[in-house]
Amino acid sequence: MLNKWKMLLVGVISVFLLMGLVACGDDSDESASSDGGETETEDSGDDSTADDEAAEELEEVEIRFSWWGDTGRNEVYNEIVDRFEEKYPHITVQREFGGWEDYWDRLATQIAGGNAPDVISMHQFYVSDYARRGALRDIQELMDAGVLDLSDFEDSAIDSGKVDDTIYMVAKGITMPGWAYNTAQFDELGVDYPDLNWTWDDFVETVHALNDAMGSDDHWGVQDMSGGQLQPNFRYFVRQRGNDLFDDEGKLAFDEDDVREWWTMWDDLRQAGAIPDAATGNEFEGAPLEANMFVTGRTALVQIPANQLYLYQQQFDDGELRMVRMPHIEGGANGEYIEGAYLSIAERSDHPEEAAMFIDFFVNAEESIELFKVEQGPPAGTQASQIVQDLIDPAQARAVEFIQEALPYGESAPYAPTGVSEVEQAFSDNAEAIAFGQKSVDQAVEDFMNVARNVFQ
Repeated sequence: MLNKWKMLLVGVISVFLLMGLVACGDDSDESASSDGGETETEDSGDDSTADDEAAEELEEVEIRFSWWGDTGRNEVYNEIVDRFEEKYPHITVQREFGGWEDYWDRLATQIAGGNAPDVISMHQFYVSDYARRGALRDIQELMDAGVLDLSDFEDSAIDSGKVDDTIYMVAKGITMPGWAYNTAQFDELGVDYPDLNWTWDDFVETVHALNDAMGSDDHWGVQDMSGGQLQPNFRYFVRQRGNDLFDDEGKLAFDEDDVREWWTMWDDLRQAGAIPDAATGNEFEGAPLEANMFVTGRTALVQIPANQLYLYQQQFDDGELRMVRMPHIEGGANGEYIEGAYLSIAERSDHPEEAAMFIDFFVNAEESIELFKVEQGPPAGTQASQIVQDLIDPAQARAVEFIQEALPYGESAPYAPTGVSEVEQAFSDNAEAIAFGQKSVDQAVEDFMNVARNVFQ
């Protein structure tokens, strides 16, 4: 499966990097054809009238679409929804969005209460949990009915949305995480740029160097990433140590030493004043992109998925934002695995066909693709990748280049089992307890492992 993924993503990326291969004459010919003579104009008008009459006969439907993201993504997605509503005037789409953590908290509550959105933005880390609880609809049925067309997707892209051989997700984009930095800030501080293949020892050394160069009590080398999500940071770390969060059967696949090493590294940085104190970290938690610690210059490194690089670049007048791999352990295994963003349909949706029509528009229609570009990574459809090849800006091109560089290190990774949200919450809570001095590292490790063993047993 991994080889198929690599072939898919490399193929998609190659299309992005082959800029300028589509001749200008092709665009002109297509434009001339669509703006053709009198007969074509009359046909177009007749079709429009017929479409209007058909639309009037359709029952008005309202569906809900939810996603996570920052201000920039919200603007893009709202415009995509606007264009969908223009094409299908009988369908109104209610929009629900928020930051990453708020999004998943709200979705869990909605699904538990039987009030989930019709179209749900989904992630590999959570899909198996929701799918196995019966919260997501089998998309194959809608494909078979001809409502959703994925014929332009490679099999590997379609398979990436499966859990237990059932399709529950449709890929919007594919990405890889890493650490970003601003060349101008590093130059000003006199700190060497990190290397693509840096280690965790290099990471710690760089954080200390940045912090020392800043010489301020309210500026730090990097924000505290000891807690929060289990992935990508902690998951990469344990995979590099030859383990994982869970195995293919959903059983616990890491131990106390993995957790202790991770939290000790971050606590050492905290004690040295190289990362923010807990109160400051909480103050900036969930801040919008334009107000976060990296964009405002309080920190000099930020961990992001590559598809967000251009959004961060837009916040800076000086310098070029670049990305390097997640740090690795010298002599250890690779931690990388391919990630993506997806769309699912709620099992309890009253309007599954309209929800499928929306997904089909989102991943296939040119009106959508020209807005999406590589918002959450290169699109999975072959035609979609051709549409965006001349639309991406330099920062997006650098992100695509980074994905291409990081891809060869990727290896397969099991989907998260049911109950992972509980483990993630315990991970975050205990990391925060260490930061506030409420628990020692050893006590936090013991408390967290008790929860993890109970869930992943």
